[in-house]
Amino acid sequence: MNEGPDGLRLKSIADDVGLSHSAILHHFGSREALIEAVRVDGFAALAEDLRQRLAEPTEGDPAIAFFEKVAQTLGEHGYGRLLAWQLMSGQLPSAGAVGEAVLGPDGSGGLLDGLARPLHTLRTRRFGECDLQETRFIILLVACALLGESIAGDVLVRSAGLEEGEASRKAFRAWLAKQTESIALRRPPVPGEPEPTAAPGESRATESEA
Repeated sequence: MNEGPDGLRLKSIADDVGLSHSAILHHFGSREALIEAVRVDGFAALAEDLRQRLAEPTEGDPAIAFFEKVAQTLGEHGYGRLLAWQLMSGQLPSAGAVGEAVLGPDGSGGLLDGLARPLHTLRTRRFGECDLQETRFIILLVACALLGESIAGDVLVRSAGLEEGEASRKAFRAWLAKQTESIALRRPPVPGEPEPTAAPGESRATESEA
């Protein structure tokens, strides 16, 4: 799917999967039908691949491992580019099984909410009642960052003055994982309670990044 819709050719797909051009044509009927099948199945495949990957055993730092699993689904497996292509083509995941997989059965509470819920349970156990919207914002921030990194990671790290390549991208994901963990597991402010002040000689920025 690196070529996008305009570069999708039945012969190249047939060669990739070891089938004849006529077999592909017989199954889908036309190039247009093949593209439609890719559009319909892509969202559901993304959701299923991510669920399976997150269910795998984790080694090392759990937060970093989580980010690497998401990055592998979006980047190495090409779902980030496929998702961008579908969205820019106007193929929104709004109907049927695809819509349910990504957005939920009623159009809300889908794939990202499925990631936010366990995080919110963890935050509630640690701090008591928490704002569910804030937890969802945290997951949304992570999704936006990782999707952008999967699509244009090399360009972005180079633009930021970092050394282009997977090492910089992996270091960024590890940094983002720890920053997200710090935000998610930081005690939420209590209404009416003054925010904690920094210790003498310590800036607020340093305290929040600890």
